[in-house]
Amino acid sequence: MGILDGKYRPDVRKLEREGNIKGLIKALKQGDDQTRWEAARALGRKRDQDSLVSLEEALADGNNDVRSNAALALGEIGDPQPVPILIKTLTDDEWHVQVHAAEALGKIQDARALEALINALDNDKIRNQAAMALGMIGDPRAVLHLQLALDDEDFSFRSAAIEALGMIGDPLALESLMEALQDGDVSVRRHAASALGKIGDQRAVPALKKALEDERWYVRLQVEEALQDIQAVQK
Repeated sequence: MGILDGKYRPDVRKLEREGNIKGLIKALKQGDDQTRWEAARALGRKRDQDSLVSLEEALADGNNDVRSNAALALGEIGDPQPVPILIKTLTDDEWHVQVHAAEALGKIQDARALEALINALDNDKIRNQAAMALGMIGDPRAVLHLQLALDDEDFSFRSAAIEALGMIGDPLALESLMEALQDGDVSVRRHAASALGKIGDQRAVPALKKALEDERWYVRLQVEEALQDIQAVQK
């Protein structure tokens, strides 16, 4: 490690291999742009609680990549302490920082983020990640909001919302998911079958059996798996 051109540029990979958390934190605070984002990423992989405060502070860094990797790292550590500042980061000026903040909140699975993530469903840049985060948190209060997404024209958003509904597992979503088996997009139909299997409600069986006639073999395969999952739940 050393100082080149007046800039602190330690060997981040070496620090990570050695488990030198203090050295990585110093690199995060004092290094050049590349060193700081590399250090943030390394701290996430080390999952050390001692780096939480420094990573939270890095969410205010002037470099977009540093902020993005700091959010990503906080998600990998999984401690609920930074939830409030990650919620604020959902409105960062850079969309990829917002994305990693949403993903981090999903990994942390703290219900305090529920309202902010529901609001983020209206943000075209991060709504897929917000939907998935809501699914990971698993709070049934998100179900009605995710169901509204099933009418959206973007198939990827519909798929994300359906996958989230499957993770939450609330039978309230049953009717919407059965209707989604007839969606015009193949990935949406496949995710709908998977979600119904995760919920495991017998009432979905007739709709799933009808979906065995789907034109795409991989949808039919997912439907068969869903029917097996439901049968296993009933035993």
